[in-house]
Amino acid sequence: MDKIKEKVKDLKKKHRTSCPFELCDALGISVFYYDLPDCVNGFYFKCMKNYIIIINENLPYENQRVTAAHELGHIILHGKTNSFQLTECTDIPIERLENEADYFASCLLIDEIQLKYDYGDSPLSCSDVASICMLPERMVRLYAYKSGLFTEI
Repeated sequence: MDKIKEKVKDLKKKHRTSCPFELCDALGISVFYYDLPDCVNGFYFKCMKNYIIIINENLPYENQRVTAAHELGHIILHGKTNSFQLTECTDIPIERLENEADYFASCLLIDEIQLKYDYGDSPLSCSDVASICMLPERMVRLYAYKSGLFTEI
């Protein structure tokens, strides 16, 4: 099992939830909602020793959930990295960090056991899983690429 999936598994086991909002609460991460530009779903920052996630209040709940999971992924995986500074002051691409946060979120929000229980051995496409789990298909494709769980990548 890869390191990110293992971190998510440990987090879910320790806190007995896969809800990103409950996990943020358990980890002492504050979540606030603001009227952000349409092009911004959310972001996180660290103030003193506390992490704060800001989510666009105009997003539907499911998109807020995905955004919270993605930003939580950044905090868990890249909490000491300043991606704004990387973007503005260096030539280091942040695409890898974004993909890792997306993969973290998909590991958190895709419940393989529930999918198996509900759908048995029926082959599921990435589209199917995206629809069932209410996730962007690109995140499900990233998950499928790493896990080989679904019928198409």
